[in-house]
Amino acid sequence: MIDITGWQPLAKLVILLSPFVIGIPGLALSVVATLTKDYGVACSAITSNPYFESIKRVWGSGSFEWRWLTLCTVSGLVAFPWLALRMGQLDAGELNAFPQKLKRKLKVAAWLSMTGFIWMVVVWALFKIK
Repeated sequence: MIDITGWQPLAKLVILLSPFVIGIPGLALSVVATLTKDYGVACSAITSNPYFESIKRVWGSGSFEWRWLTLCTVSGLVAFPWLALRMGQLDAGELNAFPQKLKRKLKVAAWLSMTGFIWMVVVWALFKIK
C-alpha cells in the first residue's frame, strides 16, 4: 500500500479535501433542483415506474428531506436507466421525453455525488491502511 506518512502536509490536505470538492457540487445541484420548479417537472415526467410512483405518494409532499430523496430517486432513474428499462419498469419513450436540460443537471448531480463518495472511501482507505 502507499505510505502517506512521509507526504507533505499540503498534499495530505488536498487529498483529504478532494472528495468534498467533487461531491458537494453534486449535492448542491440536487438541492437547487429540489427547491425550484424542477422538482415538479421531474416528478411529473416519470409515471411508468411503479416504485417511483409509490415513492411520490409517500415522500413527495413531505418535508425538504423527503422531497430531496424523491428527486435523488429520479436522478438515479435518469442517470442509470438501463436496469429499470431492462426490467420493464421504465418506459423508454417517457425517458426520451424527459426535459433534456433537467436530465443533464440530474445526471451531473448523480455522478458528482457518487464520484465524491467513492473517492471519499478511497481516501479513507489511504489514510486508514498504513
